[in-house]
Amino acid sequence: MEFRCLLFVLISSSVVLITQSDTTTKDPDWSDIVVTMVGREVTLPCVDWPLTGSVSINWKMKSPSVDHWKLVLSANERQQFSGAASKASMRLVDSNFQETGDFSLLFIPKMEDKGRYSCLIIQEQKKLREKIILLAVLTVSIFPSATLPQHSTLRLMAEVSPASAVSEVTWLSPGGKPLRLARRSGGGVAKLPQIRLTDQGVYICQVYPRGNSSSPMFPFTVDLRVDGMNVASFTNISHSAQISMASLTQTPLTLACPPMQGDYVLLYWKPPDSRNINTTPLVYGYDRWRDRTEQSKTHAQLSLDGPLSTPKEGFFSFLLSPGLNDGGLYMCEVFLNDNVFSQWTLLSILQVKARHSPSALVLTCQYTERSQVKRVVWSHQNQSRTLKWSSSGPGHLSTEVPLSPTQDTAGNYTCTMLLRNGQAVKAVYTVKLPPKGGENQTVQLGMAGWMWFRCFLGPHLQRVHRSQEESRPEGRAGRRGWTYQPKSLEKHTDSILGWASALWSLSYYSSPLLLCYLYRKGYICSSKLVPVSQYVGSVMVCLLGVAFLRGWGRWRNSEYQQFISILEETRKNHTPSNKKKLACYDFDFSHWPADFSWEEVSNPKLLSKAGVSLLKPEPKLRGAADSVLNSLRTLPCHIVSFLIAHSFGRRILYPGSVYLLQRAMRPMLQQGQARLIEECEGQRNKLVACDGNEIDTMFVDRRREEGLHGQTLVICCEGNAGFYEVGCMNTPLEGGYSVLGWNHPGFAGSTGVPFPQNEANAMDVVIQFAVHKLGFQLSDIMVYAWSIGGFTASWAVMSYPEIQALVLDASFDDLLPLALKVMPDSWRPLVTHTVRQYMNLNSAEQLCKYQGPVLLIRRTKDEIITTTGPEDIMSNRGNNLLLKLLQFRYPKVMTDDGVRAIRAWLAASNHVEEAAVYSSYEVDDDWCVSVLQSYKTERDVFFPWSVGEDMTPEGRRQLALFLARKYMRNFDSTHCTPLPYSEFAAPWGL
Repeated sequence: MEFRCLLFVLISSSVVLITQSDTTTKDPDWSDIVVTMVGREVTLPCVDWPLTGSVSINWKMKSPSVDHWKLVLSANERQQFSGAASKASMRLVDSNFQETGDFSLLFIPKMEDKGRYSCLIIQEQKKLREKIILLAVLTVSIFPSATLPQHSTLRLMAEVSPASAVSEVTWLSPGGKPLRLARRSGGGVAKLPQIRLTDQGVYICQVYPRGNSSSPMFPFTVDLRVDGMNVASFTNISHSAQISMASLTQTPLTLACPPMQGDYVLLYWKPPDSRNINTTPLVYGYDRWRDRTEQSKTHAQLSLDGPLSTPKEGFFSFLLSPGLNDGGLYMCEVFLNDNVFSQWTLLSILQVKARHSPSALVLTCQYTERSQVKRVVWSHQNQSRTLKWSSSGPGHLSTEVPLSPTQDTAGNYTCTMLLRNGQAVKAVYTVKLPPKGGENQTVQLGMAGWMWFRCFLGPHLQRVHRSQEESRPEGRAGRRGWTYQPKSLEKHTDSILGWASALWSLSYYSSPLLLCYLYRKGYICSSKLVPVSQYVGSVMVCLLGVAFLRGWGRWRNSEYQQFISILEETRKNHTPSNKKKLACYDFDFSHWPADFSWEEVSNPKLLSKAGVSLLKPEPKLRGAADSVLNSLRTLPCHIVSFLIAHSFGRRILYPGSVYLLQRAMRPMLQQGQARLIEECEGQRNKLVACDGNEIDTMFVDRRREEGLHGQTLVICCEGNAGFYEVGCMNTPLEGGYSVLGWNHPGFAGSTGVPFPQNEANAMDVVIQFAVHKLGFQLSDIMVYAWSIGGFTASWAVMSYPEIQALVLDASFDDLLPLALKVMPDSWRPLVTHTVRQYMNLNSAEQLCKYQGPVLLIRRTKDEIITTTGPEDIMSNRGNNLLLKLLQFRYPKVMTDDGVRAIRAWLAASNHVEEAAVYSSYEVDDDWCVSVLQSYKTERDVFFPWSVGEDMTPEGRRQLALFLARKYMRNFDSTHCTPLPYSEFAAPWGL
């Protein structure tokens, strides 16, 4: 047995292959797939037991274009070749094949050698075994070459023939990061635009066999070198006709780009009325292959959201909400391979400002990029009235209105800017008549004061999402939005209050150390505290004044006034139409009205005070007197454990609940949320759990779309620093599933603290919302969790056993071993008590209560849930999770022999070693499926099963390995790498 295992490893190391059983492929013509390249020596493996007697081997080949088999090599036990090899390079790996059992074929293939190969073993003139192997040939092309000048575009092309042999071809960067591909049948193209010196290195092409496989089957390396002395010059430039346009300030407009698919886009800008033609800074750049964005801080209001803009597909246009100084010349350049397509847009901006002089109201019309302006005029709605205007300088035109407007002087004053191409844009300022009575004036002042007060207390507005029903300018498609642009006063005051909030949080988290320092220095005394309190009071008064000014700035912003009016109306009348209007705004979630409450569908009297039920640690049996004495003796330990858990303990365990981290991640979270709402048409909802915590959720509905998975809802549970905005929701979204994501208590928009009880309460209201509000059946719900999210996911399937399936990625069985590894050994009793009493994340125990399909995904380079280090794969706690699950479900199979076999398989660090272990135990997948299916059909019982009770040790080992491979898949990555959809699959079930 050891000899055969060693032989298999040697064969596997000479060629990258993967064996697919008949149960995992739809085509019964082959069982193995081997991928190679033209001119590279390849081995077609065919291994059996050492044989006695008359033995012969026949190798035959069938090309994809023909229907008959052709003999390519034949030999017998006397090492005589009864059929000459069809190629000079073709031979058997071991001429002494009868004694070793190695009948493998070795040769150097050409493109025409692709196809099916049959290894037919004959003993005593009888057919003993036949194995069909599909040989696929990989072709890799590199353009323009493997040595490139800087800023050029590299194209990596890979194609496998026949295409039916593989499910996916990927490219990895030198750092191991997957590159984006334009997929084709049997392969794909990866591009690297704007090559830099940092991009040079070894790129790896990985070929995955047909069917889902967790490891690459065939690697091919490309050593890319960048010539740092040369820079690529793009001479093939196509210019479109220049566009001339005008707009009002803060009015969204489209900056067009060439209407063709490109690799990346660069937008340059020449400031308005600039005489220096060389001043053209880059204000925006986007590389769709790397999904990399560069944006100038001077154009923060610019976004790649123009009409028909699908940046990830290579079609670009920009959306700009311009200020007065954002006019000028915009040059959009779209790059495709070695070609450049350019579109220039000359933009003039117009705005009207009003100021009071001692004798009149002065209306000033300001405009920029005067080079294309033909004339600017003032007019009044009373056309018979002639206005006088004056200019204080280029781009300024003013007219005056008396301070006490009359019926003749009140009304609309219009500043019209006419361009040389005939386009006109108008800015209107309305002068109102003074109120006739003091009562009306009082009412108006009261309404204005109430609006200011609402703006003062209102939430921070971040983004405006365009509604689905709103008309698109210039035929614009899709839900796009723009970042809210506060006026100068609101912007600066909000920045001051933000810094004050950050400093307060920093002081709060460092308060224990700060208080100790002040105490040692003698500052905690009345003589010192009184002056400090005066300073603190002065600062608070100043901050209150800043908050008043921020409210004034918001009150002067019509966009914010519109938002606050919609928010107040929705609070008073939470109808679907009002909810739809409010959903067009992204603001502080604490002000969002509740959309669903746990109490709507459940009875609070049926719950304990804490909330839903959890599995508790089994109490130790003691006598009454002993129990009282023990409680008194352990009281200090209880107090210390409580303080640890409620101070730094839960913040270390859930760093995503720390405000400073959330503040640092806020731009990323806002960008992710905008993508979910505007590109995926996500619906944000606030749920109120049974403990009163408010849970921030995002739902993407795919039930109306064509596809296989839209009717299945995937509920995603994030990690300890994960948020649905940038977390694991993206994986099932790529597969077309309906997805419901939620944030832990204390994360982003969710309130509370992430203790196990609060986590379970939050998960419960999420499931209730999915069933009662979204209309999904439990049998249509799949739960997908990453890392620490496995606790809430396992609680969900334990409490709702009708749930369809569970997928756990990079999860662990129990928190305690991971907590002990980072704490001193002397703290072991305290850590154990703290975890068991306050942070008992017993995922394995909960998982064993579930009867449905389960898939575990183990990261082979996981550095977080290993107890020794990422290099020791056996210390990965995902192994323990698998063993505990299998030992509960199949106790008769998981004997010592079965456990040893699984541990040998778990110790394999790559796919070659896994295949070697699996083959060494001669696992017959068909036999394993038939045994399990027969047991289920005859008994149809809940787990645990007694299958394997009457089996031989060899049969139990085979069945144990089969179950392990079905319940767990390996992903060659670290803990925090996003899981690609190719690795996501529904769990296996009979």
